Amino acid sequence: MLLDEFFAPRILVVSGKGGVGKTTVSAALALLAARHGRKVCVAEVDRKGTLARLLGGRELTYEPNELLPGVWGLNIMPEEALGEYLRVQYHMRRISRAFTSTHFVDYITTAAPGLKDILVLGKIWYLEQGRGTHHRFDTIVVDAPAAGHMKNFLSAPAGLSDAVQVGPIRRQAEWLRAMLTDPARSRIHLVTLAEEMPVTETLETVTAVRDEVGLSTGTVFANAVYSDLLTRDEEKTFARLADSKEWSSFAAAGKSAGVKLDDEDVQALAGYHDFLEARRAIQTSHLRKLKREVQEPVAVLPFLFSAGLELPDIETLADVVEMRIDEQ
Repeated sequence: MLLDEFFAPRILVVSGKGGVGKTTVSAALALLAARHGRKVCVAEVDRKGTLARLLGGRELTYEPNELLPGVWGLNIMPEEALGEYLRVQYHMRRISRAFTSTHFVDYITTAAPGLKDILVLGKIWYLEQGRGTHHRFDTIVVDAPAAGHMKNFLSAPAGLSDAVQVGPIRRQAEWLRAMLTDPARSRIHLVTLAEEMPVTETLETVTAVRDEVGLSTGTVFANAVYSDLLTRDEEKTFARLADSKEWSSFAAAGKSAGVKLDDEDVQALAGYHDFLEARRAIQTSHLRKLKREVQEPVAVLPFLFSAGLELPDIETLADVVEMRIDEQ
């Protein structure tokens, strides 16, 4: 697949089970789009703050701020979205302040389930239309809610449209519905780990989004997959030495490479190797199931051996994402 085709829809919604790395993939997609000359806005819909740290550390606000050359970011907070809606649609600038406290928004969104999702999606629609900002973005990456809430999040406009039959609210719900259901405007990408529960939930989510909600689904990103540690010949040599407990041979090899190893170091490395190989075998099994049962293309992304992910790691991941898209 060509990158132009991948980024053809202006809105890329990224979701996945909590902890699978959907924010990391969102950041990598934003960086990749910017590399290819697109003006990008990446939107976070919670207050985790992870996205800002991954893209340079500048705190996100409700209005887009440039994080990196070509990459803007914002945090879509429902109370701010409600205030903007009241100001723009009904010119209620003064009264909007009274109705947009966090406690009030929590109250009305509890009384009207789905309203918080409508407010968030409304801001995304504003961004797509170039309203309320001086920027016109080529690509909008949405770091969406976790997969467990994804179906409700994306079906909120349809539910509101069915509930309200006439008037401006019905018309605005239809605008949001049209934005999400048009494959030329929006596409949904899911992120998973090569583990049993994330794969099972991903399969359920992609089916619900595609077949029940009727939206266009794109790539499924299998994140944090361990790559091959050794070549086949190296693996045979390693296994032979490990089976015979010839730790001195490992130490000698390390010494020739300028690394001092004692027997305990070598045994620890052997144990770590066995652990990673066992994890790779488990991941391979779940990847096989994912590729067999999902209709969408699967892009395998590597485990990044880093104590804490930062911008250089996201740049590395963007490189891999580009290669995987080219392979589709």
